[in-house]
Amino acid sequence: MKSRNMPLVSIISPCWNGERYIERMLESIYNQTYENIEMICINDGSTDRTEELICSYIDKLAVRGIDLKCINQSNLGQAAALNTGLKHIRGDFLSWIDCDDYLTEDSVEKKVTALMENPTYSIVTSDFFIVEGNNIETRAKTYGNLNYQQNQFYLTLVGKSIIESHCHMIRVEDFRKINPSMEISKCREGQNYQILLPILYHYKRLYIDEPLAYYVIRKDSHFHRKRTLEEWIKRYDSLIKMLGDVFISMSLPEWEIEKYINLSTFMDEKRRLMESNG
Repeated sequence: MKSRNMPLVSIISPCWNGERYIERMLESIYNQTYENIEMICINDGSTDRTEELICSYIDKLAVRGIDLKCINQSNLGQAAALNTGLKHIRGDFLSWIDCDDYLTEDSVEKKVTALMENPTYSIVTSDFFIVEGNNIETRAKTYGNLNYQQNQFYLTLVGKSIIESHCHMIRVEDFRKINPSMEISKCREGQNYQILLPILYHYKRLYIDEPLAYYVIRKDSHFHRKRTLEEWIKRYDSLIKMLGDVFISMSLPEWEIEKYINLSTFMDEKRRLMESNG
């Protein structure tokens, strides 16, 4: 899509030691059918060739009219990297992507079109492909008719909504209304929830019943690595604290915060773990 007069889309990517896969992500940005994009990569203290590979794409993306920035910081985690990126965005729409995931060629175009054609919605979410092992691509099995519900806050809280980062696009104007500081909690867990829960609490979500992103499962990733019982409980405690921080930032009353934390999938999973292990 020739899009010089179309809305600008800001895409943030927190990047840490991603030299094995970051080129695939950047190639998917280069191949977008929508061109009015600013790509902001936050090099979060990488010790490999991540910065070099990002910078090698600046001129290549510029040929497509896509502005790529590489911002370096010490290793502070994905949430802190997203905060850095949020301070730099200029776009009308916001998306974010982990550096090991990637997009279909029409991902940005179809999301922008959906939001432009549906001005009463503040966020759009697509289905996605799962890539595991030998790059076998299968469509994700998500949540059926629940995907079409306009109000996704409760469903997200209880683990029945799409949470994968690069499936979403948000109107920046509405994001700024509920988050004028353009900052999320610095907790190293649950950054997608930190961005999504406030916008879903206040606004309607549109769903595109088509996979427009590739979610890569890596056994060595932080999310998928094996954990002991104690490590799982520690992780859920961290996620529960993250929820509390998010709800406090939303100025919710104490009773409502307690209610939502008790209903959350993280509290439920922690209870199950503790009950199953006596």
